[in-house]
Amino acid sequence: MIGETAPPGRRRGLIASLRRSGLLKWAVAGLLSADLVVLLFVLSFANVTSEGAARRALGHSLAITFEVDALLDDHYEALRLAASQTEEESLALPDLPLDVSFTPEEVLAGDREAFRALLLSRAADLVHEEGVAAMRTDDNDPALLSTQGAVAGGMDFLRPTPHRVLTVLTIALAAAAGVVALALGLVSHGYGRVVALGLSALLAAAPFLILSVAVRFALRLAAESADDYLVREFVELAQELTWAPIRNGMIFTVGAGVTLVAGSLAALWSDARRRS
Repeated sequence: MIGETAPPGRRRGLIASLRRSGLLKWAVAGLLSADLVVLLFVLSFANVTSEGAARRALGHSLAITFEVDALLDDHYEALRLAASQTEEESLALPDLPLDVSFTPEEVLAGDREAFRALLLSRAADLVHEEGVAAMRTDDNDPALLSTQGAVAGGMDFLRPTPHRVLTVLTIALAAAAGVVALALGLVSHGYGRVVALGLSALLAAAPFLILSVAVRFALRLAAESADDYLVREFVELAQELTWAPIRNGMIFTVGAGVTLVAGSLAALWSDARRRS
């Protein structure tokens, strides 16, 4: 009747039939490849949003957005003069739309490059903790599809909450990959387990690596052809961030390739021993 499930014996027979035909093995291998592709994407975003990488990217973004070098051209010497004469405990850089302050000793301690690095580090720390809401701008709600909206969305993405979510997803996907890999071992035989595992991982990692390299190349071309300074600088920053997925793709591809070759050689050796 419609809606009735197959008896346990029939289900076991169907599974055994699929196992003998190899369909079950390659279905599980395909599921593993799909899981690994998603894992690589999520892992790469988790790498980009990790604290160190996020703060560096935010510092670069703020240097572009605020045109920090022009800002220092206008105010750095006056700030040093004020630091040498003031009795105030803190000083701020004029026209900087962030509540970032410095002691007179910090302003006078190093040269302009040292102060620039301190300024961007402190500004990046503030935006990393509070998001773009910490910035005092005239446009409080830029359009999502505008350059300003895209920049604001990117900065808010480089914060602890998205990173925690991505980390949890990475762990969950890695655990799922482990379970599926174990299932692949159960439906495979002998060294075919190693071959199937390596091939599944390679089918996920190699296309991901190729795509990552292609995206980096496309971004380089886009940066070279961009006329707008802001767009060009942010495209170059995005190009730098593609190193994380490229690195992950290389690691997974090499590991999968080594596993596949090792499993294939072991299978050939085992077959040769049986024939001799």
